[in-house]
Amino acid sequence: MAGRTAQTRGPNANPQRGGSATQGERTAEGVVGQATAAVRNVAESASDLAQDTYERGVRSVREGLDRYPEAGRYLSKRSRAVSHPIEQNPLLAILAAGAVGYLLAYLIHGGGFQGGRDGVPDYARTRDYSRRR
Repeated sequence: MAGRTAQTRGPNANPQRGGSATQGERTAEGVVGQATAAVRNVAESASDLAQDTYERGVRSVREGLDRYPEAGRYLSKRSRAVSHPIEQNPLLAILAAGAVGYLLAYLIHGGGFQGGRDGVPDYARTRDYSRRR
């Protein structure tokens, strides 16, 4: 009996040709299937969490507006005060929004405020173009 099991466990035990390739394909398919299932589970969990957070937010806003009805009236009045000029002059509103965006980009990325750049020691600087010229 021990001789029989040795014969069936050999490399040619599989009657199909290329058995290891088929087994490798099955293994690859299994890994892909497991990865797909894991991604699906993560996506479902994220979706459930987002839905729960949204529902909590809606519930909190409703409770706040129920407790403080004057806050709801105030928000409604102020949103109309902001939206009315925008509805009357949409081009001016777009230009103002673009100017604010440009100002923020200018301050963040370049030319404007150079506050912390002088405080960097020489050994910490990665590029010094003034020495290359």
